[in-house]
Amino acid sequence: MAKIVFWSPEEGKTGCTHVAIAVSSLMGITHKTSSLLIDANSNAKKIESSYTLYEDLVNANSFNDTNLGMNAIMRLIKSNKLSPDIIQNYSKPVLKGRLDILYSAIANTTTEERENLLSMPLIAKNANEVYDLVFIDLPKTTTDDSAIRVMEQADIIVCVIPQEVEKLSNTLKKVNGIESIKDKQKIFVLGDYESGSKYNIFNVKLKYKIPEPCYVLPHNYLFTDACNDGNVLDYLYRNINAPAKDYNGDFILRATEIVEEIVKILKIKE
Repeated sequence: MAKIVFWSPEEGKTGCTHVAIAVSSLMGITHKTSSLLIDANSNAKKIESSYTLYEDLVNANSFNDTNLGMNAIMRLIKSNKLSPDIIQNYSKPVLKGRLDILYSAIANTTTEERENLLSMPLIAKNANEVYDLVFIDLPKTTTDDSAIRVMEQADIIVCVIPQEVEKLSNTLKKVNGIESIKDKQKIFVLGDYESGSKYNIFNVKLKYKIPEPCYVLPHNYLFTDACNDGNVLDYLYRNINAPAKDYNGDFILRATEIVEEIVKILKIKE
C-alpha cells in the first residue's frame, strides 16, 4: 500500500527513531494493517533492542542472528534471489500479523553502509507487495543520493525536526533544499518535545512557518526506559487508555495523532 520514511537532517538528539518506533507500534496496536519496520541505520540496534522481550521464544537470540535482518537481505540481493515472500521470512514478528521488524545490517565500511541504503528502494518495493505499510527509519543527517532515492520513493516523509531554535531554520532549509522531494507528502514532527519551553509548537510554527501537518512527540523518560529494556510494547499497551492529562497518556495521544494523520492521508479503512 505505502512506504513511510522517518528522517531527520540534523545530528544530535532529535528523537527520530523513537518517533518511528512509537508510530509503527501504535499503528499495529490500533489498526488492522500489516506493517514492516526497517532499520536503515547500519550498525544500529535501537529498534531491535526495543522489542527484545518479544523475540521468538524458540530462539531467544534471534535478533543477533546474521542469517536474518538486513545482512541476510543484502546477500540475497547480491545473488539476485530477493523476492517479496522472502522478506517476510527474514524479518522478525513482534506483533503477530501486525508488525514485523527488519533489523539493521552490520556494516564494516562506509561503502557497505552506502550499499545498504542504495538497496533500500528495492527492498521497500518488494516488502510493499506483502505488507500494507513499510516504515523506514533513515540515518540522520544523510542528504546524499542514497538516502534521497529512498525518500523519492516514499509516499509519506515524516520529517523529525529539533525544538532547538538555533537548528530549526537550518533544518527546514535542508528539507526544502532537496528539489526531488519538494512535492512529497510530508508530516513534520518536533521530536523529543518539551511542552514547557517558550519555544512550544505554536510559537515555533508561527516563527518558522513550518508547514502543516505538524505534530509533536514529547520527551518521555518512561518510554525511553521501555525501549532500553526491550519492552516498548508492554509500555504502550499499559498506557493506551491513560488519561490525556497523564504524563504517559499525553505521550500516547501525541503519537496517536501522527498515526491518525498517516491513516487519513493514505485513506486506510478498517
